[in-house]
Amino acid sequence: YYNYYDLLYNNFNWLIMLWFFFFTFALLVKVPIYTCHLWLPKAHVEAPISGSMILAGVLLKLGGYGFYRFYIMFKDFIMIFNYYYIIYILMGSIIASLICLYQIDMKLLVAYSSIAHMGLVLVGLFSLSTIGFNGGLMMMLGHGLCSSGLFCLCNIMYERSASRSMLFNKGMLSMYPSLSIWCFLLMICNISAPPSMNLIG
Repeated sequence: YYNYYDLLYNNFNWLIMLWFFFFTFALLVKVPIYTCHLWLPKAHVEAPISGSMILAGVLLKLGGYGFYRFYIMFKDFIMIFNYYYIIYILMGSIIASLICLYQIDMKLLVAYSSIAHMGLVLVGLFSLSTIGFNGGLMMMLGHGLCSSGLFCLCNIMYERSASRSMLFNKGMLSMYPSLSIWCFLLMICNISAPPSMNLIG
């Protein structure tokens, strides 16, 4: 009589484990997760509106897609290390959410909220359940649509006020009522309010 984990540890291939950590580190940078995220806020701030929308809507999801594809290759190692990754990713998402609280730049606010949301996608993947897989996929789709719309709204407000600071963009409801409605709808979708795809995820 053998336990599955005893068999796994007895046949432990250290080279495959090294490849597993290399793959996960590369994909954690691509997703990105907090502590591997330093390129994302700078990229969003410096990029034009089209670059920010494509980066948030498509390119960030390639890291999550990579985890979905490489899951089969490293399933044994994910079963060993998944709780460590879940704790690490959740702590990073909480820290990224706290960073969002004191952001003044609108683009940086959306960028750090993307870091927190993609962390939740990976927590669903590392939960090793069908519900977690499907929820992460739905959240990737919903976040791609929502964050692209928020970056578009940030650019529209920047074109009108020549500033991305929230201090200079106050009073938007009286000046641009239709724009403020779109801003409200995309923000409640970003916080997973009931009509959004993020809530299903």
